[in-house]
Amino acid sequence: MVPAWLASGPCSAETRLPLVLLHGMGSTASVWLPQLEHFGTHRRVLAWTMPGYGNSPALPELSWAGLVDAVEALRASQGLDRFHLLGHSIGGMVAQAYALRHPARLASLVLSASSAGFGRASPEWKAQFLRQREEPLQRHDTFAQALPAMLARFCAPCIAPSLRALAELSGGAIDKAAYLRAMQLLLTFDSADELPALDLPVLLVAGSLDEQAPLKAQQKLAAALRRCSLVTLEGLNHLAPLEDPPRFNRCVQDFLLKVEAS
Repeated sequence: MVPAWLASGPCSAETRLPLVLLHGMGSTASVWLPQLEHFGTHRRVLAWTMPGYGNSPALPELSWAGLVDAVEALRASQGLDRFHLLGHSIGGMVAQAYALRHPARLASLVLSASSAGFGRASPEWKAQFLRQREEPLQRHDTFAQALPAMLARFCAPCIAPSLRALAELSGGAIDKAAYLRAMQLLLTFDSADELPALDLPVLLVAGSLDEQAPLKAQQKLAAALRRCSLVTLEGLNHLAPLEDPPRFNRCVQDFLLKVEAS
């Protein structure tokens, strides 16, 4: 089953390696419009909508293995051989799971505001985490109605009004039940034991104001990876790709070009 996707850039094999983008918990493919525009000037770029979100067909059962298979189905449908994979937040967890299963397909891995997971947290911590994210939804009929208040916690003050509007539009088609299923799955992710074996160039991008994927967690993740660099974007929060697209795009582009030149 191929998930829904957006694309930009040339299809020619003579251009630079393709880039695949996996969005975060409260978004769909359109959240990546600034990156589709920027990177699409010199490479093929694909942004998925996670299965079960928006117009993307749901998996029979939501699981990490099923999400990895969906990324692989998207890759195969577009005829990609090797590519760069960029995942944001929960998309970064899907990206890690894909890299661990299909390392030969990847030229590099970029993780934005992600982590090695919450699978080892205590049941009490997990229950509190889930409760904090369920409560805002209980006051609204739809996810779209709850999203503006949620974004206030995740966005730095510097975000342009038009890009904050894009974040609201991108998440507006998400079903509450699908969001909660994804949130429950999030709490099962644990890649800590497998990551040291991953032999790929990895870039971690962290916002200095991000409390959802704090810098300390990013530093711990970086220490577990063989070939990793960490970039901290000062003054940015959890949605760095939208809060300051030029700065985010620049650090990712520098990394991709360095990998391709090596």
